[in-house]
Amino acid sequence: MCAPLLFGAIGLLAVELLVMIEVGARLGGVPTVVLVFLTAAVGIAAVRGQGLAVLDRLRRELPADADLLEGPILAVAAAMLVLPGFVTDSLGFALLIPPLRRRLAHYIVDRWGGGPGDDGGNVIVIRR
Repeated sequence: MCAPLLFGAIGLLAVELLVMIEVGARLGGVPTVVLVFLTAAVGIAAVRGQGLAVLDRLRRELPADADLLEGPILAVAAAMLVLPGFVTDSLGFALLIPPLRRRLAHYIVDRWGGGPGDDGGNVIVIRR
């Protein structure tokens, strides 16, 4: 289980470095660093706004399983936007697109189920 995550992280780091070197070669060092910080700042502001919108929606209506995953997906988007680099920023910004985020949440619920104790929506009452 840990090996694929480790190789994925190393692969992402390698791709991130290659892209950053290429952008730095084309734009220069200082503009590249400024661009990395700018994308992080804009991304975090967007995550904050969308996070508040998701919380407001969850307060107003009874959420489904997929709706409950939008907050954690936004947290992953925020983490990707804070990490320096353009590949992770692109992935983070993609997770900020509400239809894409909802589709991912539904995929996760369909693929791995609603979680422990998910019985398809039935309520089971156990009394002693």
